[in-house]
Amino acid sequence: MTGTDGAEAALTVRRITLPDAVVVTAAGELDLATAPALRRHALAALDRRPPALIVDLDGIRFCGSAGLQVLAELVSATGGAGLPFAVVTGRPAVLRTIRLTRLDAALSLHPTVDRARTWFRDRPDR
Repeated sequence: MTGTDGAEAALTVRRITLPDAVVVTAAGELDLATAPALRRHALAALDRRPPALIVDLDGIRFCGSAGLQVLAELVSATGGAGLPFAVVTGRPAVLRTIRLTRLDAALSLHPTVDRARTWFRDRPDR
């Protein structure tokens, strides 16, 4: 989890390791001040070479361009490492932002963590 001081108080980040993926869950506001916390947690998860990475943004109330930049960086990092990467969100505002920027063409969007995990298991290139 992030600290409760400064800008990071507006964002809470947790990391959970499952047998088939690491899930980085963020809640709050994802903007210029808080995006570095999500980046830190997600890159730390990748350092451990998980089988897959899931970023759960279902608790995000606002996603600004800095948050989208972190997602784009994770697309690049996971692609370079050959790791499956999925983003979870059912939040209309977050989905709209991802789709408007066409970032959805570069990542796999899912409504739940379970659906993302099923996607990993059922991928034809697996």
